Amino acid sequence: MALHQSIDRTTQLGKYRLIILLALSVCYFTNNTTASVFVHSNDKNTLEFTNSPSIKTVKTHKLGWELADPVIEMNGNDRVVLTFDDISNTPGNYSYSIVHCDSEWNPSNLFINDYMDGFEVNEIRDYSFSTGTSSSYTHFRLELPNRDVRMRISGNYLIRVFDTYNPDEILLQRRFLVYEPLINITVSIRQPSAGEFRFSGQQVELQLNTARLRITDPFAEIKAVVCQNHLFQGCHEDVKPAFVRGDILDYSQPNALIFEGGNEYRLFDSKSIRYSGQGIQSISYYGGEFHIQLNEDHSRRSTRYTFYPDLNGRFVVNLERSTQSHIEADYAWTYFTLRTPMELDEGKSVYLFGELTGWELSPPNRMVFNPERNAYETRLLLKQGAYNYRYLVVNDKTGEVDATHFEGSYFDTENSYTVLVYYKPLGARYHRLTGYKKISTSR
Repeated sequence: MALHQSIDRTTQLGKYRLIILLALSVCYFTNNTTASVFVHSNDKNTLEFTNSPSIKTVKTHKLGWELADPVIEMNGNDRVVLTFDDISNTPGNYSYSIVHCDSEWNPSNLFINDYMDGFEVNEIRDYSFSTGTSSSYTHFRLELPNRDVRMRISGNYLIRVFDTYNPDEILLQRRFLVYEPLINITVSIRQPSAGEFRFSGQQVELQLNTARLRITDPFAEIKAVVCQNHLFQGCHEDVKPAFVRGDILDYSQPNALIFEGGNEYRLFDSKSIRYSGQGIQSISYYGGEFHIQLNEDHSRRSTRYTFYPDLNGRFVVNLERSTQSHIEADYAWTYFTLRTPMELDEGKSVYLFGELTGWELSPPNRMVFNPERNAYETRLLLKQGAYNYRYLVVNDKTGEVDATHFEGSYFDTENSYTVLVYYKPLGARYHRLTGYKKISTSR
């Protein structure tokens, strides 16, 4: 049977239009039994999930650069790209829908034709089969906007992917942004002047110029969000200005917008299976699969800061001497080992974290303590490439996340910061995203 069967669009949409409309009625997908759930209590962190063991290597980014944020300008020429692999022997038929959300990632009070042109449900037609690999998979690709879908307004969006013949179960959900460049953003990073974060933190200085908008109450109509590294986590939400001088909103305060500096992400490079790349101890092949043992990791909390280039938690699929890594790179079981003198106190868990885990703290990413080796261990099935990762400690009862326990925190750490500015005047039905800017502490 062909991977994709031809479908009469009118018949198919009529068949499950009601189901899709019900699914779109909430912007946050709730499935307490099967969906991966972020351990932290903030529900926003569960908005991006993968709910299928067959779907691997999910990436969303702006077309042209795998490390770019999934952010595009309204009415511009850029596109957002979503890619993923289906590693099952019987790959599915996938369709998708687009949902507009407010600045809090709740459903906007809009009809579908208010925020997009096109059908509410569309197939993912761009797919290709792996070639020359020990593990067979099918690579899927979606670009937005496309001939079926075009966003009409700016703001927060969700992409939802599901089996074409079972649309009531969302298998994959990711976020992207569409912005209007209407607010000029001036942002810089400095060392906190005093206090407990002076040598471990980084402080954001922020000013907004709103001259191109008609604003009556900037405290109610403008919302600023500042994020470190990953666009949708580790953010200061709904930041309010300290001073308003005409069209200038100044957010600079002595104790505001301070982030932990953290540490550079750990990294390894598996672009070749013929030799051990950076961070790799050994590579073997048995049971019809590749197995990569990474070098043992240790706590860096008490060590001196050392700079080295990283990807700020992301990964890039890469196969040595290939121009088609997306279908020629192989999969390998990758083994992580974190040496520690003893197991953490009861009620605390260690998680592997980064884009390689979908930025999730879910059960598959929880590490298990091996008393014989005095080490936390886990393994992931990963596609060849360059990967960043770090170890987080989570309080199982409170959900509190400690990113410094094994990694330390330093002002010198290279981090990227993103500023998002939303605008919703009195009486408006939705939040417009009217400002976007990204900077790095290395500049």
